[in-house]
Amino acid sequence: MARFVFRRGSFAVKLASVAMIFAVVPVLLYLQLETVENQRNALMLRLVQEQGRLVGEALFPLLEQFSPRSADRIDPVVKRLAEGGMVVKVLFRPAQATGARTFLLVASAPETGPQQARAAMDRLVESGVLGHLAASCEGRAPLAVRLTGVAEGTELLTYLAPHATRLGCWVVLTAQPTGSLPEQVIGRPYWQSSDLQVAASVYLLMAVLVLSIFTDAWSNLRRFQGVARSVIRGESRVSFADGNRMPELAEVAAELDSMVATLKRSEGLLRQAAEENAHALKAPLAVISQSLEPLGRAVPPDNARAVRALDLIGQSVERLDGLVSTIRRTDETIAALIDRPRERVEASAVLNRLGRGYIRMAAERSIGLDLGVAPGLRISGSDEMLEVIAENLLDNAIDFSPAGGRVAMDLREDDGMALLRVRDGGPGVAEGELERIFERHVSWRSEEQGGGVEHYGLGLWIVRRNAEAMGGRAWAVNTPEGGLEVSVAIPLSG
Repeated sequence: MARFVFRRGSFAVKLASVAMIFAVVPVLLYLQLETVENQRNALMLRLVQEQGRLVGEALFPLLEQFSPRSADRIDPVVKRLAEGGMVVKVLFRPAQATGARTFLLVASAPETGPQQARAAMDRLVESGVLGHLAASCEGRAPLAVRLTGVAEGTELLTYLAPHATRLGCWVVLTAQPTGSLPEQVIGRPYWQSSDLQVAASVYLLMAVLVLSIFTDAWSNLRRFQGVARSVIRGESRVSFADGNRMPELAEVAAELDSMVATLKRSEGLLRQAAEENAHALKAPLAVISQSLEPLGRAVPPDNARAVRALDLIGQSVERLDGLVSTIRRTDETIAALIDRPRERVEASAVLNRLGRGYIRMAAERSIGLDLGVAPGLRISGSDEMLEVIAENLLDNAIDFSPAGGRVAMDLREDDGMALLRVRDGGPGVAEGELERIFERHVSWRSEEQGGGVEHYGLGLWIVRRNAEAMGGRAWAVNTPEGGLEVSVAIPLSG
């Protein structure tokens, strides 16, 4: 399973930041716009109500002087006041009458016919407006009630003013058609406005496009990571070009495939060169070594200079043979770093077999070897590289342990890794040199520790390189009892 690692400046952090910005910014903008819109709508509603109040104030003097003979004077005034698109209704309830149904429609604009007048009264009764007025005709309070019309559509009641006279209760009602007011004024939420919905759609489209670009690039990088892991595992028929889904990264994928192919060719050439060089050098060394035997028999024992010369030649041949083997192993280690082996290795079986062989070798040096290998552990790598790691560690431990000392090698599982540890009873290493001993050509040996034999200081360097080639690591610590403990952690096979 892929793990998402969030680090400062990483692509994942930037993608998450962009997504958060696209999520937070519209909310902040909406809250600000909604506040401004609410203030604007409150002001507009106040203006509309004030307009209705002025209409009422203009009609109240006529209503004070109302009589049957002056009734025809109200209609022209009402129609003139309603010319701006406002709906004006004048209602009257006699002094002795009660109930909402007792209100009479005296004048109305723009309604003129009897059917329209009857429908308008039914709407007022159904809305409950007249029911409130029937309880008291003394209070004056602006009301905002939505009224559904029959022919003229939906209206917004913006002002309703009762006015009491000696004849009864007059009511001047002004209403505004909803089509002439913002949707929020008539009770519809701001987010339902058409302008906001269009803007939100455009913003959402832009967010989807931007985030899709980021997610496509992110997904492509994850696919590249999967291809890289497959290449490391040594799987064939995988390429970055096949895993690419973005035309803009086609050239990058092709270059990565070319680089992998070049590395594989380099690995093959290194291995081939190491094999050929070793074979070419070992053949003449074998001839020289074989030729020394008849020369040794032919040289008189009393010829000290000749005997000494033959001994030096023999030692040099042995040193050259060891040097050739070391160079070959070094080249193979470097090649393994380029093309990492990924085979299923029975690590427990390999180390048990190798450890039993070293018990006799250690006993010849009066050194005990303790084995503690957990059974059934398998790693992903190379059995040959694992053997080289164990051999170098055991050779070093035996060389640095004094006679009568003990060496311990154990293998156990630790956090998904096979942890190999080799401890010796030697003098240990200065704390400041614990990392340096893994460098090339670093070796500190006394005569008792094999210092008289040629050493090239490559053992621990090869240990760490082999561990890294198998996806692991190597390190060293001084033990509290004295001596050095070298640990190698290699991933377990799935």
